[in-house]
Amino acid sequence: MQKRQKKGEMAMLSKEKNGVWLRLLLSALGVGTLLLLLYLILRALGWIDLDREELQQMIASAGAVAPLFYIGISFLQVTFVPIPGAVTILAGNYLFGAGAAFLYSYIGMLAGAMLAFFLGKWLGKPFVNWIAGGKEKTEGWLKKLKGREKVLLFFMFLFPFFPDDLLCAVAGILPVSTGGFLLMQLLTRATSIGATLLFMSGEVIPFHGWGLWVLGLVALLGVA
Repeated sequence: MQKRQKKGEMAMLSKEKNGVWLRLLLSALGVGTLLLLLYLILRALGWIDLDREELQQMIASAGAVAPLFYIGISFLQVTFVPIPGAVTILAGNYLFGAGAAFLYSYIGMLAGAMLAFFLGKWLGKPFVNWIAGGKEKTEGWLKKLKGREKVLLFFMFLFPFFPDDLLCAVAGILPVSTGGFLLMQLLTRATSIGATLLFMSGEVIPFHGWGLWVLGLVALLGVA
């Protein structure tokens, strides 16, 4: 009698587990479909590979809600739209000023980075492969980061030369905790946005006179 009862309980547990996995699979498929649709819509609207002037015109056309529109673009830049971070930051500086551009960029990029991280964690390698453009590219990044994930990711997020959207998704399938990734983003985003506004806007450090000496010194220190 007890054996039959145990078998019945095990069968029920097995059904519950199968139900959980089925729900997770359906959720993953649903999210993946939505992401694909979003990408196709953005591509159809011409939001892919925008330059700074086009981006500025698009944001300015939003009128009173331009700040929210800009935050949304900063969010998408880290997730689905391949626009370099420096382009969005400098466009925001031109439209809103350095202080507001820093705040809006920080909010949008931080939110986008966390979403990309969670999507990588929840959907796993299939999603990361899609973002990367192939399994080989994903494996290449995993190989480069293996054993030094936190240190390398920290410095990669500091500089604007690396693919933000891909690295955030890759971090989701690496042994990086949510708290650790959030702290990494809080520090690196503030530093990279601030550095972009400081050295690339031409307002804080001008591209003439004494500014050229400062930029030259920074370049020499960077090479050294």
